[in-house]
Amino acid sequence: MKRNKRNIILTGFMATGKSSVGRRLAVMLGYDFLDLDTLIAAEAGMPISQIFAIQGEAAFRALESRMVDRVAGRRGCVVATGGGTIVNQRNLEALKRSGVVVTLTADPDTLVARIGPTDDRPMLWGGDTRERVRLLLEERAQAYARADLIVDASAQTIDQVVKHILDFLALHHVVAKGATATLPAMAESLHLVLGPRSYEVIIGPSLLGEVGRLIQDLNLAGTGILVTNPVDNRRFGQRLVRVLEEAKLAVTCIEIPEQEEEKGLERLGWLYRQMATHRLERRSPLFALGGVVTGELAGFAAATYLRGLPLIQIPTSLIAQVDTSIGGKVGVNLPEGKNLVGAFYQPRLVVTDVETLAALEEREFRAGLAEVVKIAAIRDREFFAYLEGNVEEVLSRDLRVLVRLVKRACEIKASIVEADEWETDVRSFLNFGHTVGHALEAATFYRGPNHGEAVAAGMVVATTLSVQRGMCPGEDLGRLKALLQAFGLPIKLPTDPAEITRFVRYDKKIQGGQIRFVLLRGIGDATVASLETLGELETALAACA
Repeated sequence: MKRNKRNIILTGFMATGKSSVGRRLAVMLGYDFLDLDTLIAAEAGMPISQIFAIQGEAAFRALESRMVDRVAGRRGCVVATGGGTIVNQRNLEALKRSGVVVTLTADPDTLVARIGPTDDRPMLWGGDTRERVRLLLEERAQAYARADLIVDASAQTIDQVVKHILDFLALHHVVAKGATATLPAMAESLHLVLGPRSYEVIIGPSLLGEVGRLIQDLNLAGTGILVTNPVDNRRFGQRLVRVLEEAKLAVTCIEIPEQEEEKGLERLGWLYRQMATHRLERRSPLFALGGVVTGELAGFAAATYLRGLPLIQIPTSLIAQVDTSIGGKVGVNLPEGKNLVGAFYQPRLVVTDVETLAALEEREFRAGLAEVVKIAAIRDREFFAYLEGNVEEVLSRDLRVLVRLVKRACEIKASIVEADEWETDVRSFLNFGHTVGHALEAATFYRGPNHGEAVAAGMVVATTLSVQRGMCPGEDLGRLKALLQAFGLPIKLPTDPAEITRFVRYDKKIQGGQIRFVLLRGIGDATVASLETLGELETALAACA
């Protein structure tokens, strides 16, 4: 029973690896993972750096202590604290009563190299970074020394640090000896049934290292290309290339920017020329490692080059994992609107490693949650309620919660795609929030809200329209707004409603000159209807401005 399990609290200076080690420990122990700073930011409705800048450190520390009391009252959790949390004696005592405290350390040079830019590190603002690190380490040394275990993480891998902690926990009978000898696969498999275009979606942690094994039965050529972006190439590209080489498949890495304004015909033509230079053949696989832009642009290239190459999607963002990597919609933008040039082209395989989500910036992760809320809102009232009841766990990026969340979202989308692969009927429900969302992105030249933020605002407009028509209860609109706000997503339009109306006229879902909207009859129950007049849209937009 989880209530009988003592918590494992990871503390120590910033950049010692508390979150990465904590997530891995939580998976291996079957515990929940809680990141204290993430919970504080969610409670305050703003990033930690903004709390410091607007309210000051004292306000942050008061909120931190309240959050310590909250997590200390739980059981069966791995908790990653902020670097200064246990300097407060009361915080340290509360955490020690709840479980075992482990301090992760590293030498100053290692810390400075890992920390990088300090814009979101308030405790390092002002003065030389290395000197600030040295002074803070000196101030906190006594508090860090009061932990039950101290582990030097300077030169150790995550797995080595985790093993050290597990050995200590087993020795002191906190966990059963041998119970955590191997990492549980935790992988879930989902099969999309689309006749000859059927394929598997594999979801779980630690799957990047399994790609070579997973593609063995796909009858691929021995050479291919890996299309990715600079950030994901730096994080995961070299590892993936090595895994594929071990599987006797040589790939050339091609980088494209992960920016919506780059997802156009000019970049597509450049990618075609790169593919021609590397003399791809029809069995040459194209691996798309990245977020929405990478997956959709590379997917369209795969669909059209040599009339079709085997496509393996390896999504690294939450939006890509729950939405764009499955279902086969690929495309590029025109100045007149988003995804106006595209195709339906199913991948041969989707490998979704939820551990890649740990590397996402907070804003990007929250943007992905808009697509999760969307799919629950149109199809699954129980899933929507699950999200409402597990906001903290979702925002902490607990791996077990992420596997469940991503799998359920993919199951819902898969059932819709299987029923309507070519978007002639129910698949259009997946566009909930997208009519206004895409218009909002285009109206701000893709430099304002990101896709998830735009869709969040678009869902509120569509539901407001549904309430105006008397087809959706007002309380369901309130629930939608509350959940979006809990996930740090906007519920107001940041630009002139007239500009949004102008771009809605270019929406690709227009039929017979009529603008079509996905509306709600209630949470979990969607329908499609045409606008009666532009005036009713303008009224809904004004209500959300």
